[in-house]
Amino acid sequence: MYVLRYSKASPYVRKILLAAHHLGLRDNITLEVADTSDPSDSLREQNPTGRIPVLVKQDGTSIYDSRVIMDFLERQSDNFLFPEKGDLRDLALTQAALAEGLIDSAILWVYADRFSGDHPIPELWRSHQLQKIEKGCDYLEEQISSWLSNQPFPGSAITLAACLGYISFRDVYNWSNKRPKLLNWYNEVATRLPGFEITAPDSD
Repeated sequence: MYVLRYSKASPYVRKILLAAHHLGLRDNITLEVADTSDPSDSLREQNPTGRIPVLVKQDGTSIYDSRVIMDFLERQSDNFLFPEKGDLRDLALTQAALAEGLIDSAILWVYADRFSGDHPIPELWRSHQLQKIEKGCDYLEEQISSWLSNQPFPGSAITLAACLGYISFRDVYNWSNKRPKLLNWYNEVATRLPGFEITAPDSD
């Protein structure tokens, strides 16, 4: 049994849970809430940066970040998340990297408010992140028809589903506005991923 240190609001945690559902490993993972704001949480012993997700293996060792955990879980299963080699693997990993970059910008947008304290929210910083998200979503609207199918290699689809779900959950940006192709992809592909509903984020 593996232990996943998590917060249900985290899109990177959702990536892992969606991957585990696809790989048939969800029942092998116990969830343990992590408080990333608490210096005394044992999370910092498992990952010195105090970031989630962290997967604690059966021998007590920890692995992170989400990309490493996905790779590890894939090797424990007869199913796959990404093509094994070649141009198709390059494409899949690049697509996933785009979605991860959008997640990073969305999280930075959220944190601009969360950690501003008594100071005004740095709107210039938020605008900078929104520009990245907008440009990325425009690109996706043009290119989503070439996105890899969620069968048999759903790794990039899983990452994008977690990304768009988080952007909506945190009300960062209306990515579906005037992007019918991207919205259709989300409705037809993302929402049909195994575990999609039960991994939806909750407020933290």
